[in-house]
Amino acid sequence: MKRKYSLEFCVPFLLVFILLQVGWFIYKLVIMPDEGCHKELTLSVCTILVLLALLWIFTSKMSRQNKILEENNRKLSELDRMKTEFLANVSHELRTPLTVIMGYSELLEERLSKEEDETNLKFVQTVHRKSEDLLSLINDLIDFSRIESGKLELRLSLFTLEEVISETVEELATNVQKKGHNVQVNYGSTPLWLLADRGKIKQIAVNLLQNAIKYTPFNGHITVRTYMQGDMCCLEVEDDGVGIPEDEIKHIYQPFKQADSSYNKKYEGFGLGLAITKSLVQSHNGSIRVRSEPGKGSLFIVSLPREKNV
Repeated sequence: MKRKYSLEFCVPFLLVFILLQVGWFIYKLVIMPDEGCHKELTLSVCTILVLLALLWIFTSKMSRQNKILEENNRKLSELDRMKTEFLANVSHELRTPLTVIMGYSELLEERLSKEEDETNLKFVQTVHRKSEDLLSLINDLIDFSRIESGKLELRLSLFTLEEVISETVEELATNVQKKGHNVQVNYGSTPLWLLADRGKIKQIAVNLLQNAIKYTPFNGHITVRTYMQGDMCCLEVEDDGVGIPEDEIKHIYQPFKQADSSYNKKYEGFGLGLAITKSLVQSHNGSIRVRSEPGKGSLFIVSLPREKNV
């Protein structure tokens, strides 16, 4: 395969060659100003002029290429902005009628439960459950569009990480029971105080625990741990689920990307959960890392700055 040299690679060598020619010209002119060197000096001057012309051609091409790249970057930025706005607008427009559907389905559930109409009650419960799933996906799109557009706002308050984890585990208890999982929660001996956006920290915990529930087969084991490490509050969510291949770990935080293409058929979702989680963690000056082995499960570790003035 032939190697292609870019203009940026050629110009420095051309400049060095021109400088050498100029140096040679000055040396001949000063050290040996006899008439015998006239032809050599003339040749040197012509060579320098040719090289300067080539340099001008190269720089002109580079300038045109830079303008094309700038224009392409501008178009890509505009397309990215339009995509973000489209996601935000569509998500908002979908959420409004979906909220109405969920409200009416709840009323129907209450009425059918009183009438003891089991068949129709199951249908309505399915509608309500799927509406909740769709609302969760829409909320992910809205959160992602806010992060992409830089409009993510943090409302800081003082709270403990333990109380957020306790609420999260309690709210997801139904999902845990449906799959027969055993969830164990281990808290450290010292309360972990955070000065952060409580809603965003809870969203981080919900996303990690939901992923553990989703990607762990029935009757699995999930462990949630909190502890202090130096000046950081640490949250661990470990499962014995399907795991993530090593070559896929670097892709799991990409938007609309799940750990493996086969997951797209088996598991629901846009693949935004971990992308949003990482952005929320980083917005709190924290970090997230993962250890995983296919067939043995995954361990996600989130580290957040501890509030010392408590």
